[in-house]
Amino acid sequence: MIRRQVRWIVITWVILWSGFLAPAVAQAAATIRVAGQVLDRDSKTPVPFANVRVVGTVQGTGCDSTGHFWLKLAPGKYQLEISALGYQTAFVTLRVGSDTPAYVQVWLTPQAIHYSEEVVVFGEMERQPEPRLNSTEAVMEQVEGVTLIKRANFAWEPSLRGMQAAQVGIVIDGMKIFSACVDRMDPVTAYVEVENLQQLDIRKGGFDLTLSPAIGGTINLITNKPDFEKPFSFRTETGLETAARLRVLRSEINFARRSFAVRGTFSIKHAGDFLAGEGRRIAGSGYRKYNFDISLARRWGSRHRLEFSLIGDEARDIGYPVLLMDARKTSSRIVRLEHFWRFNGGWLSSIRAKVYANRINHWMDDYERDVTRRRVMPNMYMPMFGQTRTMGWLEEIRFQKGRHVLNVILDAYRLWAFADMQMIGLEPGSSPAYLVNLGDVVDQQMAVALDYSWMIHSRLWWRTNFRVDVSRRDVTSPYGRQALTGFWNRENFRRHYATLGISTSLEYQLDRYRSIRLSLASGQRMPSHMENYGFFLYNIVDGYFYTGNPDLKPEWSRQLEVMLAQTASRFSYRLVGFVNDIRNYISGTIQSPEFKVYTNLSAVYLVGGEFRGEFTLSPSIAASWRLAYVYGQNRTFEEPLPFIPPLEGLFTISYDHNGLWLAVESRFAAPQRRIAYRTTLEDETPGFAIVNVRGQYAIHPRVTLRFGVENVLDRYYHEHLSVNNFPAVGRNVYLLVGIRIPGK
Repeated sequence: MIRRQVRWIVITWVILWSGFLAPAVAQAAATIRVAGQVLDRDSKTPVPFANVRVVGTVQGTGCDSTGHFWLKLAPGKYQLEISALGYQTAFVTLRVGSDTPAYVQVWLTPQAIHYSEEVVVFGEMERQPEPRLNSTEAVMEQVEGVTLIKRANFAWEPSLRGMQAAQVGIVIDGMKIFSACVDRMDPVTAYVEVENLQQLDIRKGGFDLTLSPAIGGTINLITNKPDFEKPFSFRTETGLETAARLRVLRSEINFARRSFAVRGTFSIKHAGDFLAGEGRRIAGSGYRKYNFDISLARRWGSRHRLEFSLIGDEARDIGYPVLLMDARKTSSRIVRLEHFWRFNGGWLSSIRAKVYANRINHWMDDYERDVTRRRVMPNMYMPMFGQTRTMGWLEEIRFQKGRHVLNVILDAYRLWAFADMQMIGLEPGSSPAYLVNLGDVVDQQMAVALDYSWMIHSRLWWRTNFRVDVSRRDVTSPYGRQALTGFWNRENFRRHYATLGISTSLEYQLDRYRSIRLSLASGQRMPSHMENYGFFLYNIVDGYFYTGNPDLKPEWSRQLEVMLAQTASRFSYRLVGFVNDIRNYISGTIQSPEFKVYTNLSAVYLVGGEFRGEFTLSPSIAASWRLAYVYGQNRTFEEPLPFIPPLEGLFTISYDHNGLWLAVESRFAAPQRRIAYRTTLEDETPGFAIVNVRGQYAIHPRVTLRFGVENVLDRYYHEHLSVNNFPAVGRNVYLLVGIRIPGK
């Protein structure tokens, strides 16, 4: 089966690209390699990970950690645009020919943070210059090591290197946000639409502790900000997708006058029941979604900037056909007030402070289900409600002197969570019942993190992180305490936690092209509020009702990562191997035939690797590869860890020239036969391979068409992390028309 699919993929590539390859190779032979380094004009130190773009083309690259970049250009005259957060954008004119310098230095002048309109997506140095994908989930799916947990055709939840749920920190602009649904139907990633996504900052593993203490890694969804350089701009896009009859409309506007700027976005999505592969319609899978973002900014010279933003997200009638219930309504509001202050001279470089608040509400029910034939709790309706309220303060103080940089992060927040359910019997004479799943849980956390980096010399870079978190939490509702008291035979549920995390990383530049990095980390993760205090939480994957454990210990993780990378204009790659040894692993263990309780297991481990390669055939044609594999083992029960993705990969070949962008990509996954059979109910998953075709064409400086066909061969398949074998979308044709004022 897989061999036949791979054969179709190869045939498709040959047909679509045979006309391009011959001229591409000839064109590549005529190109000249240009190398350079981006430096800070004040401190004379390298600027790591700056963006380098060839103006008027789609070519570009990113600097490495030492500020070096490489480009391959045909003879001619070019203008390079070099940008980095915290610096004025620089433009360099370059004539490529026999007299082109082999090495170019670019100096950037520090300034108050300037936010680009471009979407930048990276797993380390990965960049995507334009939002050519249709959703935030589709952007995450392009990054190796990221696998999405799919419960519906809506709101997919990311998993990093086999870690998920509370083991992965998901924040928006650094702000802590917590799902309201006890069944995790509302991941935080659902609240940032792709038109509002400036940068997807994915930090895998427990090596970067600046945003959270999560041992699996942190995903920071950085939103677009008002742009002072655009007096007026407007962009709108509308389109259709055939698989779910999805209709989408999104708009964005930016207005600026001297020291004031405002930016707003609004989007609407309406989808019906979608078609899986082979034309199989999945009943009850539609949804309606509305999202908006309003941002205001005021600046005083180049040293002060004040921002306010409000994100709102509303969803209605969201079908979850493989779960017991559908989400009737979700509502969220996320408010942020941020001040940035830059200092001139001395060790103190900048202070960034923000206060924020958010509320998430979630309603779900089974009123449109046939509950009489249900195996679990039949003949009754079970409407459920959940809500969270979070208030927080986040401050980053940056010190810089020469090659030394120290960031001090102060992080504090207060979480309040509540969830309940009703049980309304259908049999005559039955009385309704009421149950509290989370009884006004309050969690107050504070943290101090230090992030120090030192460029020892031009080839050697050292970075270390240190973080301390403390938490005080309790159940404040009498109903919530009563339910837990009956289970645990205790009345005091107040807990105090203190955790410590530390990491260190050493990177060495072997030569102008290659670098190697060794990273070590030791960190702890506190139990989530649901793992501590949840009551009667049904897990449809294994069919058990879970109860929280207030006596849980923090998970303790020790990690090792080795990275080898090459960054060159023609061929670049990044190879990573990692080991994650976890003690006191939190998992559900059987307490009775239908019930589980969260407990600490003695030890588990994960071993894996990731590969990313990019090959430039010509200035117009490029190919890329993504591979990721994780092996997880439960040492306590001597069985595989559950819900570990198999070997996964993505291959893409693209053509980009004169306003036309075309790409053929193939996603594939090997079969997963390593499944857990003691701690949960898991089944084997067959492998799959699909082909997607995407395109974009600028028919006018102000008008752009985006089009594509996903799952071209209409394969019926599901992924290993799809809950209850939820099928993937079948053949999906999409077409979107975008208008921009002013044009590019």
